[in-house]
Amino acid sequence: MSASQNTPGSNSDSHWLNFAEPVAVVTAIGGSVLAIMLQQIAVASAASIPLALSATLGLANRRRQMGAFQDQQRMEMAHLLQQNQADFQAQLDPMKQASEGVQSQIEHLTKQDTQTVQTIATLNTQTEKLESTIASLQNNHKQGESTVITLGEQSQATQTQMDELSTQLQAMQAAIAKLQSSATDLGSQVEDQKSSAQYLAAQTEGVEELVDILREIDALTQTISANPNVATHFFERGLTRKRLQRLEDQRVAMEDFSQAIRLEPTFANAYYERGLLKSEFGHKQHAVDDLRTAAKFYFDQGDLTQYEKARELSQEIHDLIAGSPSPEEETEQFLLENLFG
Repeated sequence: MSASQNTPGSNSDSHWLNFAEPVAVVTAIGGSVLAIMLQQIAVASAASIPLALSATLGLANRRRQMGAFQDQQRMEMAHLLQQNQADFQAQLDPMKQASEGVQSQIEHLTKQDTQTVQTIATLNTQTEKLESTIASLQNNHKQGESTVITLGEQSQATQTQMDELSTQLQAMQAAIAKLQSSATDLGSQVEDQKSSAQYLAAQTEGVEELVDILREIDALTQTISANPNVATHFFERGLTRKRLQRLEDQRVAMEDFSQAIRLEPTFANAYYERGLLKSEFGHKQHAVDDLRTAAKFYFDQGDLTQYEKARELSQEIHDLIAGSPSPEEETEQFLLENLFG
């Protein structure tokens, strides 16, 4: 607002009319004085021209100043109106917010009042129902008292009947106990029969499996007789003999694996299976040697899965024999009987 006040004033002070008007007045006064002193008409006429000009300039300057003053007043009024409008708006906004809050509270209270009225109506309905229920219960209580008297009379007769039934129940329980004992004995006999049947079935299955294994061994033996230089036949017969689980069959299976290795020195599976059997026989170091050889050939053949399996197993056995006798302490008899490769 101060800026709007200063700007028009500074413009009016620096306007050229502010300087021209005093000059014209001074000139007019000087001319008039000179005309009086000289009493010459020509000079007076010449002096009247600056006077008229001075009057004209004064009038123009007054009009300009009035216009500038009015512009300044309009600007100040516009500024005051804007400022008042902003102040009024600033005061009006909190009032609007407060009004909205009050309106919201009124609506909330109205809803609560409606709910309260509904709740009161519901409670009144429930109270009427409770009163009706209480009256009904009182009637039932009176009827119940009459019924209790009747039941008391019937209870005595019932007690007599219950005593008789209790005697009969004891007799039935004794009979049931005897039947349960007999059933238990029969159950034991049935279980014994089931166990015998399962044992016979297992024996039968074992015999059938044994016969199948022996047939496979016989067929492989005939195949080897016809083709004695095929390493795979010896390896397959060794796997079949290994299924028999007898110590002697395990030794023969080891011989088949060794024969397969002689016929095919890079037979990784034969080294692997022979290493497993050596480990079972307790010759751990020789088992480690066979498993490491198998791992080498598996790696050369690109079978990384079997390579990892053989390598890990050889490492496990090696860790187990960390405190066991050295390979030099193993018997020479084992080498003669089991190593042929």
